[in-house]
Amino acid sequence: MEINFLQAYKKMILIRIAEQEIADHYLQNKIMSFVHFYVGQEAVAVGVCDALGKEDKVMGNHRSHGHYLAKGGDLNKMVSELLGKENGLARGKGGSMHMIDKSVNFIGTTPILGSVVPLSCGSAFEQKYNKKDGITVAFFGDGAFEEGIVYETLNLANLFKLPLMLVVENNLFAVNSKLSDRRSPEYDIEKIVSGFGVSYVKADGNDYEDVFNKTKKIIETVRTGKPAVLECIAYRHMAHSAPIFDEGYREEDILEKRQEKDPIKKVKQSLLDSGIKEEELVIIEEDTKKIVLDSIKFAVDSNYPPKESLYTDLYAS
Repeated sequence: MEINFLQAYKKMILIRIAEQEIADHYLQNKIMSFVHFYVGQEAVAVGVCDALGKEDKVMGNHRSHGHYLAKGGDLNKMVSELLGKENGLARGKGGSMHMIDKSVNFIGTTPILGSVVPLSCGSAFEQKYNKKDGITVAFFGDGAFEEGIVYETLNLANLFKLPLMLVVENNLFAVNSKLSDRRSPEYDIEKIVSGFGVSYVKADGNDYEDVFNKTKKIIETVRTGKPAVLECIAYRHMAHSAPIFDEGYREEDILEKRQEKDPIKKVKQSLLDSGIKEEELVIIEEDTKKIVLDSIKFAVDSNYPPKESLYTDLYAS
């Protein structure tokens, strides 16, 4: 499996433009439901998912629009779900933080901090128990890594030799709480992971090529039952939640640094260096924006769930 920078660019630009246009739609129409945007972290989702096979399962967290689209998801269904429409991924009842599409092996997102980790462990256990092909990959943030259930999962994953890969997207903040405000100076994710006998790899989450290559290498051992953690250092360009950009509290990932290390800018430069003309990439961007705007219109024009379905497809424990 070799790198296809053009395909990577198309996927990353789709995620970026979709997020920006959806954010604008929320602002213009005063949509107040919770939403967490993925702008700036596209290289992680696309870099990881490009190294996976169709049989591999993916799970996400509250910030997972990018993960879903990178796994081959349907933009029309995703936007419809965000707007609470009947033809959405969860029939309009899940919203931005509860997406699922088993047709592309995207098996769910969970907003409760860290909850995706034990669920993904269960998925990997089922794959091994039933001797299925494929691995399970879970995306979650640096704040969620501090949850105790993560450490329990690391232990169980290695105890049962599960085909599980955990992707920690370290965007340096939990809401607007810096790492230095939450962790002791000696806190070390690599030492924690290695202490459970789980493989650890660190990647530049602003660099698609680095994420792809390291994922491709590490999943070879994950498929043999050696669980792993991939930590990707990335920049979250937008606010923790809501369709706004924030600055104020940022120290490392200031606007100038984010622009300099923009993952899409890096892939674009690789394409230009390979001989692709700027005009070709402009056409891709224009075509992608049209696709996104058409998807938003499709969702806006779609129906809300009928009142009769208010209590269907609901589960409680």
